[in-house]
Amino acid sequence: MPETPSPTVEFISIANEFRHEYVVEKSRFITTVYPCSTEEEAQAFIGRINKEFWDARHNCTAFALGPKQEQQRSSDNGEPSGTAGKPMLEVLKKTGITNIAVVVTRYFGGIKLGAGGLIRAYSHSVAETLRLAPKELHTIRTELQTTIDYALYGAVERYLQDAQLHYEASFGELITLTILVAPNDVERIQKELQDMSHGAATCNVLDAIEVVLPLD
Repeated sequence: MPETPSPTVEFISIANEFRHEYVVEKSRFITTVYPCSTEEEAQAFIGRINKEFWDARHNCTAFALGPKQEQQRSSDNGEPSGTAGKPMLEVLKKTGITNIAVVVTRYFGGIKLGAGGLIRAYSHSVAETLRLAPKELHTIRTELQTTIDYALYGAVERYLQDAQLHYEASFGELITLTILVAPNDVERIQKELQDMSHGAATCNVLDAIEVVLPLD
């Protein structure tokens, strides 16, 4: 069996830039999240949001980079110390989502929230935005190639869909399926495909590759 690329750590990030707005006591909290892998990319994104919302009272920031969030930074951007950037970063740490930069833009609504209120508002804004944002899994998958005849395709396709396995199909005289399988599951998937086809499915283990998979 081909060797799995190493070292690689599985992690979750977001699929694309995403924005969500939350209002509390007439203050608007506009949260923008952005996928990035370097501090330069994070800072460029923060600069862009600062220009877009140049008239806002605060543009508070946090980012976490690296498969294990090795690089972290946050800023209160004028809010009372510890009431914005740090709570935002704590949400990132709690979710484990990484390679991400976050800016929460606040337009003051005229009612003071107090330190506790600010912490709750900034935390909630980031948590809710991350809940709604499209996410993706960065991981290793082994390519398992199986060849079947057309009579088996319906049953095999249902099996792959039920198992939530990503695959591509090529149609010729026979159908060739290239399936992305977690390395530890390769032998089990091979056996189940051969069992359900009564040995008619041929399986070949190809390379283990780094992939990015969408998450629901």
